[in-house]
Amino acid sequence: MRQTLFIHPDLEFLNRIKTEGGEQVISCASMLQAVQWLTNPEIALLGIYVNPNDPHYSALRFLEVCLVQRPSTPVFLIDAENEMGPDRPLTFLKHMNVKGVFRGSESFPDFLKPLNTGPGVDLSGILSKVTSRNLHAGYIEIPITDYAHLKSHPFDVFVEDQNRGLRLFASKGSAVDPAYLQELKKQTSWLFIEEKSVSSIRGRIREIQSEYQNLEGFPIAWKTAEILFNARMLLKSIQAGGINDTAVEQAGMIIGDLLQLVSHLGQTPNLRRLVQQAKESDKNVACTTLAVLICKILKFETVSVTEILGVASFFQDIGLYHTPYGDLSSTPVMKMSEEAAKRYVNHPNESADLLAKNANLPEVVLQVIRQHHERKDRSGFPNKVGGLQLHPMAEVLSLINAYLDYDHEFDDVKEEVFSHYSERVVAAFRGLLDLLEPVRLSLK
Repeated sequence: MRQTLFIHPDLEFLNRIKTEGGEQVISCASMLQAVQWLTNPEIALLGIYVNPNDPHYSALRFLEVCLVQRPSTPVFLIDAENEMGPDRPLTFLKHMNVKGVFRGSESFPDFLKPLNTGPGVDLSGILSKVTSRNLHAGYIEIPITDYAHLKSHPFDVFVEDQNRGLRLFASKGSAVDPAYLQELKKQTSWLFIEEKSVSSIRGRIREIQSEYQNLEGFPIAWKTAEILFNARMLLKSIQAGGINDTAVEQAGMIIGDLLQLVSHLGQTPNLRRLVQQAKESDKNVACTTLAVLICKILKFETVSVTEILGVASFFQDIGLYHTPYGDLSSTPVMKMSEEAAKRYVNHPNESADLLAKNANLPEVVLQVIRQHHERKDRSGFPNKVGGLQLHPMAEVLSLINAYLDYDHEFDDVKEEVFSHYSERVVAAFRGLLDLLEPVRLSLK
C-alpha cells in the first residue's frame, strides 16, 4: 500500500487526518521522527506533507533528506500560520523539491488531489533492505522503490548492467515506462543518481539559508524554528566537542539573527510563540531570547546585546557539561548529590575559565558569565557579588535565570525573585511579562 506521510506538531490536526485517511496515512509530530519513514525503503510513500515550523529539527535539513532518500516523492508544506499565501514571494520553494502549499484546515481528500494516484507497479519482489554497498564513485545508491510511481524524475538516473557497469536509464525530467521498470526490477533493486546533481540542489539550499535575512520573503514561523534549531544544535556540538572560536563565531551569528527576528516581530503573537518555543528548545536558548528582549526595553546598544550579554547567555552553562558527576546542565539542583551541588554552585567560574582557555573573548563577557547567578543584594552565588560590583548585564541574566528556575506560583515571584534585584531591571522584566502574558506561567 502506498501511504501519505504527514508531519505536524498539532496532534488535533494529525488525529483529524488519521480519521479521514485511515490506513492511507502515516503521521508523526516532528520531522526528526519522520526521518525513520523516509529512510525505510519498505515504506512506499505517495506524498510527504510537512509543517516546517518545528524548532526541534531543521526543515531545510529535512528537505535534504527527502531529496536523497525520496527524490521522486512529492513534498508539500502545511501552512498552519497562513504565512505562505499567494501574495508572498515563495520562489525558494521550487529549489527544494516542494510542489505546493496547503492550509492546515484542508481535508485529506484535498491533500491527495495533486498526487498521481493511479495504480503503481507491483514491487513486492524488490529487494528493499538498504545496504551501504556502492561500487560506483560519484553516485548515490537509492532503492528502486522510490522511482516506481512518478512519471518524471529530478535527477539523471542510472542502473547497473550485468558487468556492474552503469548505463543510462532516464535523463532528468524524462518519463519512465512502468512496464520497463517492472522488467528492470528483475535484474536490479538499485538506481544510481549522480552526487553532483544532489550537491547542486544542496548548494541552493545553503544559499536559501543566507536569505533568512530577508524576513519579508521568508515565512516568520519557519525562520523562528530554524534559528532555534541551529542554536540548540550548536550547544549540542559544544557538549560533544568543546568550545572554540568557531563556536563563538557561530553563536554570534545566531544571536544576530535572533535580535533581527525580535525586532521584526514587535508585540505580536509570533513573539509569544518565539519565547514559548525557545523555552521548549533549551534553557540557555530561552535565556538568550529573553535577554535580547529585556535589552530592547532597557535600550542597551545593539553591540552590547549581541557581543556581550547574548554570548554570555548562550555559553553560561558550558561548565556543567563535563563534570566528575556527568552532565549537570539539565539536572535539577534538588536532585543532585551534595558533591554535585557544590560543583553546580561554582559552574559560573568553570564556564568562564573554559571560555578564557579555549576562545578569544573580551573580559567583560567572562565577567558577566562569572556573575550570571549573582544578585544585587549579594544573596546570589558563587561569590556573593552585588551592589556596584555586579555588572548591569549580569544582573539582567541573573534575574532571567532566577525566573526560569522558579517553580512556584507567579504571585510569589515578587517576594521570592524580584526582591533581590534593582528596581530598573525588575521594571524592565515586568514590561516584558506584560508582552508575554499568555505564556507567563509556562516560562517557569
